[in-house]
Amino acid sequence: MNKLDILKLAHRNLWRRKARTILTVVGVMIGTTAIVVMLSLGIGLKESQRKSMERWGDLNMIRVQQGINFDREGKPLGEAKKLDDAAVAEIKAIEGVMAVSPAYESGGEAKFGRKRGHIQLIGIDPEEMVNLEFTASLGRLLKAGDRNVMVVGSQVINNFRDEAEIRKMQRGMMFYEGPRRLERKDPGEMMDQRIAMEIRNNSNHEKKRIFNFQVVGVLEGEFKQHAYQAYAPIEDIKRMRKFMMEGTQNGGGDPRMMREIAMKTGGEVRATSSSRRPMQGYDPDDYNFLLVRTEDVTKTREVSDILRERGYNTYSIADQLEGIEKTSRTIQAILGGIGGITLLVAAIGITNTMIMSIYERTKEIGIMKVIGATFQDIHAMFLAEAGLIGLMGGTIGLGLSYLVSYIINHFSRNFMSRGLPPGEEVMGISLIPPYLALFAMAFAFLIGVIAGLYPANRAVRLSPINAIRNE
Repeated sequence: MNKLDILKLAHRNLWRRKARTILTVVGVMIGTTAIVVMLSLGIGLKESQRKSMERWGDLNMIRVQQGINFDREGKPLGEAKKLDDAAVAEIKAIEGVMAVSPAYESGGEAKFGRKRGHIQLIGIDPEEMVNLEFTASLGRLLKAGDRNVMVVGSQVINNFRDEAEIRKMQRGMMFYEGPRRLERKDPGEMMDQRIAMEIRNNSNHEKKRIFNFQVVGVLEGEFKQHAYQAYAPIEDIKRMRKFMMEGTQNGGGDPRMMREIAMKTGGEVRATSSSRRPMQGYDPDDYNFLLVRTEDVTKTREVSDILRERGYNTYSIADQLEGIEKTSRTIQAILGGIGGITLLVAAIGITNTMIMSIYERTKEIGIMKVIGATFQDIHAMFLAEAGLIGLMGGTIGLGLSYLVSYIINHFSRNFMSRGLPPGEEVMGISLIPPYLALFAMAFAFLIGVIAGLYPANRAVRLSPINAIRNE
């Protein structure tokens, strides 16, 4: 018998007892649906958390910060590493690093047109901005040779209010609810505007200077970390910092002024003494932090580990993602195990169906052997029947899984979208990727074949004479 004859015979035999075959297929279908839906919930949870983190920041970005690095037990790893040009060159040489930019952080009161507010300003290497993979929704990014220009995040506009509104707030006629609760404004209002930033000297807060910047671009991403930040050429920020530090000693200055600047920029004021090491970042060669771009998430983790081993203090969203992935794998294993139990019960049903088929077809098996069917033919026929049951149940179960997943996502999106701004996308909690669909069908078929091994071996061992005599 060739393989096609065996498949035709197996198909015909299954439908000779339609009710029993259908019930067995339904068992496999339920088992397949259970395991696929359970695993899809684990996968969907992982992807949902990943997307949420990507909306806030970039998984391929590492921020190398000032300060001492600590191990997992909280013990300091040596002294703080200086963030200077030598550090930039060292990090650029690491395999997997695509771009590195030194950065200074500043900020203060700003004004454009009749609006006043504040800006958190970060100075970076303009040549590296495109390599750091920032994207402009309006205008352009910084480029080599830029001076006195800035690129703003999409939410910076919400830090500004009309001067008339500010005067009303100061008189107590209206309340400030914070930029996130205000009506969203069009970031395009800032395009090509001249931003005047008022910077005061740390040692004499009566001494101040206006630094002008022209907005040449608006960054893409409403929920990214950089949405509330502005970026300018690092040389411009160096000049700004030089004015701020004039007359200070070791980065010191008037404590009241330092506290005022910290409050405006969201910084932190720490006690200092002449015996302590001067604060980092006040030396032109000592940057506030470095931005490091890697090839992918895997390289982000590898590069972060290398930098920590060398004593650098690093932070990346990919570090948090690693913990989430471990939790997700545990959840998937538990949910998959629950679904697997259902499929195991279905496999027992296939075995029972095939054994009952042997009892009913004992004489038929004997006749087949007498007329020349080999042991391999009998064995293949019963395995084909069991495999077809598994394949049919798996296929129908997969289709049902997509339907259940759609229903779960429909209700979960409706629930989670309550209270969110209109138009904001909410991910579903159930996700069936193509590899899971293929795995489900292959696994259901394999379960069917394995469940049919014992009945097939039993059919092969039947004696032809006793089989014919039995009925």
